[in-house]
This record gives sequence, C-alpha cells and structure tokens, in this order.
Amino acid sequence: MAYTYTDITNEVLSRMNEVTLTNSGFEAARGFQIQCKNAVNDAINYIDTSAFNWPFNHNTADEVLVAGQTRYQAPPNTKTIDYDTFRLVGDSALSVEGHKLVVLAYKEYVAKYIYQEDGGSDGGVPRRIVRTPDDNYLLYPYPNEAYTIRFDYYSKPMPLLHSDDIPAIPEIHRQVIADGATAYAYQFRGEMDQYEANWTRFEAGISDMRTLTSNRYPYVRSTVVKY
Repeated sequence: MAYTYTDITNEVLSRMNEVTLTNSGFEAARGFQIQCKNAVNDAINYIDTSAFNWPFNHNTADEVLVAGQTRYQAPPNTKTIDYDTFRLVGDSALSVEGHKLVVLAYKEYVAKYIYQEDGGSDGGVPRRIVRTPDDNYLLYPYPNEAYTIRFDYYSKPMPLLHSDDIPAIPEIHRQVIADGATAYAYQFRGEMDQYEANWTRFEAGISDMRTLTSNRYPYVRSTVVKY
C-alpha cells in the first residue's frame, strides 16, 4: 500500500464514506475533502508534540564555525537540541583533535566569560557550549579558526502539501495518523461519539509508539564531567 499524503487522506475519506481524491485532483479538493487533508496534518502535529525525541525526527548537524563569531543559530525547524552531544570534529589541517564540548549554563557564562564578546579575548579552540535564552547556542572560547562542530537535534515535522508528500513518521504507524485524522474529521462534523471512539484509539496508538520507539533505557551511565 502506498504511503503518501493522498493515500492517508483517502483512507480518512473512505472511513467517512466520502468521495476519495486522485493525485491529479488533490490540489482541487473541496469542502469536506479539504477538512480531511487538514486533519492529516493536525494528527501528525499532535503525534509530534506528544514526545520530544521521536527517532524519526532525529538529525545530526555539522556547523562550520566562523573565526571571531561567538553566537550561532540552531538549524531551521529545530524542536530541541541535545546539548550533551556537541563535539568538535578533529581536523589535522587546523591541528585540532576532536573532543566533546562541556555544557555551560548561560548565567554562569554571563557571570564569568561574557567579556569575550567585548573584545576581551583572542578566542581559541571551543571547549564549552551554552544554550542561549532564545534557544540558539554560543561557544566559549569563541573560535579563532573555521573549526567544525557536530551535534544531534530533533526537528519539527514539515507540513504535507503535495499529493506525493510522504510523512516523516514511518509507515508502520500510518494507522495512528489515520485514527487521529479521522477523529478530527468527526469532530468537524460534530459527531462526538465517533470522535471520542477514534480519539481513544489515536491516543492508544501514540502510547504504543512511545513504547516501541522512545522509552528505551538499554544501560545506565555516569554523566559526571571532569574539568
């Protein structure tokens, strides 16, 4: 079975006993068909907000630093960054070895090291990573060369727009999306008994997704950092 925006929307329409869409006619959907299209994205968004660390939203980013620049922007569409994963990538051309960056609280940075942003430092090889209040990040010391850092982060889902768009959520969970979208469709119609039944199934499906993908604790490790 195909797994596109059209396919999931048609699954919802079929459950609602409505006329389904073709790929060529998807953009020309009307009335309740549009509501079902919107319901698919609403269900995906709800699933996404139900956990921060869905594995299908996991990404790894490389950032080439700019000499003399302290503050940097998170990647577009970032939901959350795992600051414990920041590391400097080794580069023989720059005579630097790879190492983990130690997380430093923003208030401690302001109290002890913010002078570097006022010309009070010559920079160096970054050793600390700081999460800023606007959910971006900065480095201490700021880089004096074009080093590369690498880190893991989780992104927000991109809305489905076109007929052949494929959800980031793996196909094994397609019925969870369909249940949620069907619930939203019944809610739009005001059929609250059907809404409640489908919403209950939707929440149960999300719970199963968490069990299968997110609630894993294979080992326990120390997080003590030696300075």
